[in-house]
Amino acid sequence: MSINPHATVLVTIFLLLAASCRSAAAFSLFLDDPCTVTDFPALCRGTIKGLKNVNAATDVAIAELMKRTRQARDIAKKELKVVDGGVSTCLSNFNSAFDNLDKALKSIKEGDRFSLNINLSAALTDYDTCSETMKGARGDNVIYKSAGVLYKMADNCLALSTLVN
Repeated sequence: MSINPHATVLVTIFLLLAASCRSAAAFSLFLDDPCTVTDFPALCRGTIKGLKNVNAATDVAIAELMKRTRQARDIAKKELKVVDGGVSTCLSNFNSAFDNLDKALKSIKEGDRFSLNINLSAALTDYDTCSETMKGARGDNVIYKSAGVLYKMADNCLALSTLVN
């Protein structure tokens, strides 16, 4: 049995058209709300406060993440004076994440999507490592909770970065 080459071409064209129509619909949805691509859209919306420009929204989301990382780093410094129990690892990771986020902001301005994604992924790993380190800590662990929120914010930033032009 032979395959009709014209039928193959028609099927391919149909599939490409269907995919492009879906992409166009999805793209228009992103224009209205870039947070639709994130895993934590409510957190995203609270962070970007209605921005529709993806580059600006990603920039604002990263800047807010840097602010909260600085706050978590300050808490970790105070906590380290009392007890270590993994806090030193988190402090180091918060410093590393902050540096990665600073590089990510520069990458947006330079239009370097590859470096943007690399640096956001690195920050995401930093927060995850802190969370894993503090997971077994007893009591109401502020650092563990902070690392969890920072992880979600970084995950949102990474998702937003996929839309950056």
